[in-house]
This record gives sequence, structure tokens and C-alpha cells, in this order.
Amino acid sequence: MKFKLITILLAILFMLVSCTPQKPKTREYSQSGRWVVLDYKGKAFVLDCDSSSIIIRGKVTSDITVRYVKKVIWTYNETSSNTGEPNEKEVQKIFDDMDASIENEFDRVYVKARAYGSTEAVLANKVSNPKREFEFEVFLPQDCKVVVQNNSGNVSVSDIKGGSVYIVNGVGNIAVTNTDAPLDIKNGEGDIKLDYVSGDFQVTNGKGNINLKIENTGSFKVLQTKGNVVLKINRTSGYGNSSFINVGEGDITFDVGKDVRAQVKVLTQGKIKSDFDFTKTGNSYYIDLDSGRNTIDITNLKGFVRIYKNY
Repeated sequence: MKFKLITILLAILFMLVSCTPQKPKTREYSQSGRWVVLDYKGKAFVLDCDSSSIIIRGKVTSDITVRYVKKVIWTYNETSSNTGEPNEKEVQKIFDDMDASIENEFDRVYVKARAYGSTEAVLANKVSNPKREFEFEVFLPQDCKVVVQNNSGNVSVSDIKGGSVYIVNGVGNIAVTNTDAPLDIKNGEGDIKLDYVSGDFQVTNGKGNINLKIENTGSFKVLQTKGNVVLKINRTSGYGNSSFINVGEGDITFDVGKDVRAQVKVLTQGKIKSDFDFTKTGNSYYIDLDSGRNTIDITNLKGFVRIYKNY
């Protein structure tokens, strides 16, 4: 009787295990390569991609080196009859259908990457959730104009001295580190982070958080539709420069360094907290950090404004 009972319990247990849904598994395949452009005498570097993760690093050299990784990621469910893991031949077909090339034309080096839609058609019956992406790592000489145009993906730029950096990205995070060059960043959705950056900069973001740590700047512009802005400036330079921060919905935190010289005007309908004395006129607050030199206008339509003394 006991043996029969145990047998029944085991049968029920096996039935329950077989009915438990299996989580889709993830598989990744990638290939890597390297391009080198010699005798570079151009003025600009342009990177134009569909869906990419981009890493750009500057270093003192007369050459440009582009290292790339072509990667394909998808999920599959072993219990499903119409999905499964592609074989090696199918994987190679994905890589073959991706095209990446470098063209050296006139006064610029142009890197263009495209992932063609035919890969989806080839694996339509095999892949449940295809995702194609490129990853680039680019080494640039100093005093180079960098232009990045990307539909979606993360962009990382570091160690650029001189020249300028212009980034237009659809969806993804952007990080710029240890860079002394004018910056112009436009992002649709994602977080933007600047760290150990010097020079004038413009940052425009649709949705996401902005975190900026600035060593030295003359003028700057920050436009944010929805999200929080944290800005830390150690020093301002120049005379008579005009800067502003404009946030539609989100909080603004401004950490003021000892060498920031500016007259700050805050326009907000929300609360304001300041370590500095201020005067109020209507919805505007005025903080005098050295009138007559530079001006910083802060506008917050919906959120808090906090101004701290960072020294």
C-alpha cells in the first residue's frame, strides 16, 4: 500500500514539473575584427549607425584604429516547436548580411554600419525575439572633430583633448569622461553623464536623468523635458557669458564650486532650497555669486530646485 501511494505521489510530481513553464534562454554569438586607417590628415570623424554600442577614446597618435564586435542576441524556448537555437550556418548568415566599412573621403574618415533586415526574414521561423547590434571601439588622434549619429544604443566618449564632440542618439545612455573639448549632445531617451569635463557644452535630453560634473566651463545649456538634473561646476571662466538650465518636469540640483562666478536667476513654481542668500521677485529668485561677470538662468516648470555650496 505504501509503495503504491509513493508511486502515485511521484507520478503527480512529474506531472507538475512537466507543466512548469520554461523560461526562454538567451544565446549570444559575436565576431570581432579591426580596421586601421593610416596617414590620417583629416578634420572630422563621423560614425553613423543603426543600433550600436559605441566606445570612443582619444589618444596621441597620427592613426585611427577602429575595433568592432558584430553581435547577435536572441532568445529561444526549447519546449516550443517553432522556435529553437539557430545552427552555426544560420549564425554565419547573420554576420554575412551585416555590412560595415570605412571610407576615407576628402577631409574626414567616415565609418558606416548597417544591419540589413533580410536577417529577420531568414530566421523568421527560428527566432522568437531577434536583436541585432554592433559594438565599436574607436581610438582617435587629438584635436579631432567627432560626430556620432546613432539610432539606438549606448555611446561612451573619453580622453578627447581639443577638437569637438557632437553626438545625436535616439534611445540609449551617453557618457563623456575626461574630455576637454566643446560638447553638443542630443538624446531622445536615456541618461546622460559628464564626468571630469572642461569646455563649453550643450545637452538636450527628452526623457531621462542628467548628471554633470564639470571642472571648468565658460557657458553651457541644459534642456530636459522629463527627468532630474544634477549639475556640479567647480569653476567658470570668461566674462559676460550666458548659461541656462531648463527642465520641464523633474528636480534640479546645482552644486556650486568655490570658483563659480555668476549671477544666478531661478524661475520656478515649486520649492527652492539654497545655501546662498537670495532675493525674491514674484516666482524668480536671485543669487549674486559675482554680479557683472556671467549669468546662469535656471527654469523649472514642475519640480524642486536645490542650490548647494560645494566648498
